[in-house]
Amino acid sequence: IGMSGYIMDNVLSEEELNEARDLAASLKFYKVFQMYNLFDMERADLKVSDEFEFGFLDTLMKYSKHKHCIGVYFLRYVKGSFTRMHHDNNTDLTIVTLLDDVDLVGGHSLVMERYAQRARPGNEYCVRNGGEETHPPYGREITPDVLPVSVGESLIYGPDLKHGVSKVYEGERLVLVAWFSDKDKEERE
Repeated sequence: IGMSGYIMDNVLSEEELNEARDLAASLKFYKVFQMYNLFDMERADLKVSDEFEFGFLDTLMKYSKHKHCIGVYFLRYVKGSFTRMHHDNNTDLTIVTLLDDVDLVGGHSLVMERYAQRARPGNEYCVRNGGEETHPPYGREITPDVLPVSVGESLIYGPDLKHGVSKVYEGERLVLVAWFSDKDKEERE
């Protein structure tokens, strides 16, 4: 994972992306009013086992370099859907693959980056408020960023990255989410 806490990569081949899309099309999605950080969307869960019957899951597992896949699901973002900003606390690595977007307005992948300390040039004005006079904002998650994730591309990050998805105003967005860990089930509970 890069200095920014995430990487974007083309992890799955076109054949594997199509396999994931076909699987999603065959599943029954259920409506989510709120599920933890997910709001007003549709979700379909896959049963996680040690043996994957789908090539795209094998590829994600190998790419992750972790011992266990601890969760796999599809999310369909529709008008009004969003994911609030949060950290994935129950996983060591998350891979989110954008499988499709149709006439999408909104629904952007968001991250909060930590503000890096840097020397302030003596000729630049600096005024801080409140507690920032004695405790500047260095190292805090104050820098929001919109990531230009393309269809077929994966966003990979660890539990330290605060992330979310902006509200969808029109269209749809379909993603595959996979969580990985090196901890055994007993250690995660």
